[in-house]
Amino acid sequence: MKAPSVGRESLKSIVLQGQTIQYVLRPSSRRRSIGFKIDADGLSVATPIWVKEPELEQALHHHANWIFQKLKAWAEQVAQSPPLQFDEGDLLWWLGTQIPIRLVSMQDALPRPLSLDEIAAVDHIPIWEGCTERQAAVNAWYAAQALPWFKYRTQHFAARLGRYPKAIKVSQARGRWGSCNRSGIIRLNWRLMQASPAEIDYVVAHELAHLVHMNHSQAFWNTVEQIHPHWKPISQVLNQRDALYRQF
Repeated sequence: MKAPSVGRESLKSIVLQGQTIQYVLRPSSRRRSIGFKIDADGLSVATPIWVKEPELEQALHHHANWIFQKLKAWAEQVAQSPPLQFDEGDLLWWLGTQIPIRLVSMQDALPRPLSLDEIAAVDHIPIWEGCTERQAAVNAWYAAQALPWFKYRTQHFAARLGRYPKAIKVSQARGRWGSCNRSGIIRLNWRLMQASPAEIDYVVAHELAHLVHMNHSQAFWNTVEQIHPHWKPISQVLNQRDALYRQF
């Protein structure tokens, strides 16, 4: 295995416990430690740019049991979920509950942003009956509702923190739920609208804490605790449901 390329994402492989595992390597100047993530794309490893090959390999071998356990759990979770056809009556996640798709007229299916009260009361996903790209239509509908809800919850936790982001934007990056850059811009994945309000609140609080600490130090987690005291069990629920929320 070659040494990681600084600042560039690359595909790597390593033999762990007799099995060849491919992973995406993501060196970053913002990282202070090696981090592992399992999602729909498999294993990804985020490292500080100064980490060398021997240290990276040692970390992978040390976490091999965890890696295999999570890869297996992800595969089982996906296998148990029937493939989505986006037909009338198919159930999709919305704010932590499952609601059906309804095929409606073109006018009724326009992805207009709803009010906060309307978002909380949604009981179906409207899709134009003549639509030939239903998954794209579903994506657009979710994305249209995401920003008002994200702004609402960000305002709530920012007031606790006493720090406000420069802007809130909707992301469609499949590999992460949220991000916060040094300019103070927070991006939240529209797929989070499938999660419960509590799970969304955890991600919002997590990203807001990065306005104070651009790392995952103990001081960072103390800040998360300050504005969201019950984040730990909620983050575990989000991790368990990760595959469900990334199906499309």
